[in-house]
Amino acid sequence: CTAIADKSPGAIYPLAPPDSGFPNFFNVLAIEIVFVGLAEAYRTGLIDPIFSELSVGDANPGGRFDPLNLASASDLEELKVKEIKHCRLAMGAWLGCISQALVTKEGPIANWSAHVADPVHQNLLAPGWCKDFGLYCQAY
Repeated sequence: CTAIADKSPGAIYPLAPPDSGFPNFFNVLAIEIVFVGLAEAYRTGLIDPIFSELSVGDANPGGRFDPLNLASASDLEELKVKEIKHCRLAMGAWLGCISQALVTKEGPIANWSAHVADPVHQNLLAPGWCKDFGLYCQAY
């Protein structure tokens, strides 16, 4: 909960009022460094795991958290490959949303509703589909 102050460059002031009860940014950062550092130390074997069912390098899937018991299935390697494929598809979809927002200067819902209202003139092939995008729009 901090912001870069505009009065003195580089100075960080808290966004929340002093008595609001929100934590200081540096306290949150220190706590995160400690807890994430401990988790990584357990995972890599620098510190012995505190749970007996964990072993060094025993990360998901098949580790301690498996409420659907998917790790005991015989197709665990296939599930791992499917997870990677779905993650890549999701990253590509997000890249498409970001690229579309940069080019059209509108969000995906606004673009979709404009396309549904007038699909002939609101598409990629229509002239003027990009708004103020410099070199790429010069041909139109």
